[in-house]
Amino acid sequence: MDTNTILRQMQGVFRFLMSFFYIGAGIFLIFFADNFQIDKALRNIVGIPFLLYGIYRLYASSVALFRLFFRNHEEEE
Repeated sequence: MDTNTILRQMQGVFRFLMSFFYIGAGIFLIFFADNFQIDKALRNIVGIPFLLYGIYRLYASSVALFRLFFRNHEEEE
């Protein structure tokens, strides 16, 4: 296994973990940020794209991680 493959796998894991940050930030802004001095409409305008982008990133990074970790090594050559 070469260094380039290991680096790509580490980046894939980081992208996967960051998708949970986006999902968590979206859920927090939509449902749990009632004590902030921000209008509810603005929280929803920011929170919903965070949530949707996090779901998209979760799917895309899951597909990429599956390809990086579980593909056949004979297919590379």
